[in-house]
Amino acid sequence: PSKEPGHTILLLTEDAGGCQPLVSALAQEDFAVQCVRKTADALHSFSGRDTELLILDSGRFSLEELSIFPRIRSMYTGLLMVLIDDIEEMLQVLLYEQGVDDLLLKPVNHLLLAARIRALLRRSQLRSTPAHLLFNGLEINPGLRRAAYMGEEIPLTSREFDLFWHLAKHACTTLDRDHLYRAVFGIEYNGYDRSIDMYIARIRAKMAKFSGLDTLIKTVRGTGYLFAAEH
Repeated sequence: PSKEPGHTILLLTEDAGGCQPLVSALAQEDFAVQCVRKTADALHSFSGRDTELLILDSGRFSLEELSIFPRIRSMYTGLLMVLIDDIEEMLQVLLYEQGVDDLLLKPVNHLLLAARIRALLRRSQLRSTPAHLLFNGLEINPGLRRAAYMGEEIPLTSREFDLFWHLAKHACTTLDRDHLYRAVFGIEYNGYDRSIDMYIARIRAKMAKFSGLDTLIKTVRGTGYLFAAEH
């Protein structure tokens, strides 16, 4: 399967010392996994910032443990998965009703876990991807594959539009070349290719005729590019 572009996962587990095989397996799929011991303090201090998927690794489950999920959901609106040794069907129902997105019984095959994570991320992306984006007169419509400023179309090629749309979706976030090559071109960055820079230069040239748009895509020296506009 294709790799995911650095999705961030927090794994809260009762066995932090034994989670390394799972972390390594997910890292091979290009997931960025942080493993933290699941304690009351860890759950209380969890903010969810910069975490796309929270995985709770548990042993046997009880009704008393259901109380942690409303607390988690009060702080975190991202994806939530539970890994568990054994659980009755009614408790599974209650977990889903408390906001759990997926539940897997242990032992979990690493390939199956990675596939389920990718499926969750795809569904989440489909729900969150906007029909179009507006930035102070600039409209980007992925359905029509059209970018226009104040109604006047910006004549982007197909690849230029793909890159422009991806940058716009992640406005105010610096995207490095590794990420852009995987997300836009579907390949790994080899460290010296400059195709992204060439496409950025072409996009900038086409936007230069519009006042204020020529500085919309900023170069972050030594890192990548930033779409410097807010919705």
